[in-house]
Amino acid sequence: MDPLIEEEEQSTMFNPISIVLQFLASYGWYLVGATAAVLYLMQKLRPYLDQWRQAKEDAEYHKDPDTALARMQAIQLARERQQKLLEEASARALREQREREERKRAEAMEKLKKLEENGGHRLGTGDDYLPLSGGASTSSYRPPKRSACSRGGCGR
Repeated sequence: MDPLIEEEEQSTMFNPISIVLQFLASYGWYLVGATAAVLYLMQKLRPYLDQWRQAKEDAEYHKDPDTALARMQAIQLARERQQKLLEEASARALREQREREERKRAEAMEKLKKLEENGGHRLGTGDDYLPLSGGASTSSYRPPKRSACSRGGCGR
């Protein structure tokens, strides 16, 4: 027998990828259907399972009040921790807002001092924006002439 043919048979015989592909080719639709059925059943049974787990947990707490007390204390500690974090965050935000306002105030004061040193701000000097001056940057648009036909008087 030819050694190439034997080698090819051995490689396809123990190749896990080809085995998986053959399995999927043969049973793929069954896997898709089974997966869909399991997902559907999980969705339908989840409320019942949650209710059963809650009842089981409640029964454990009724048996052992120390467990219930420990859980309530843990919940209280978590709430206090969250409240502390919230208060710290709000204090930090308030402090940052005050700093921003202080910076704005300082910049405005600086600008005012600079204007006083330069003799104030006068209109018409420098690069001021004067919209009614009719400079070179104005557009040359003119609205169209009104005609008597715009009201439907022509062509009747």
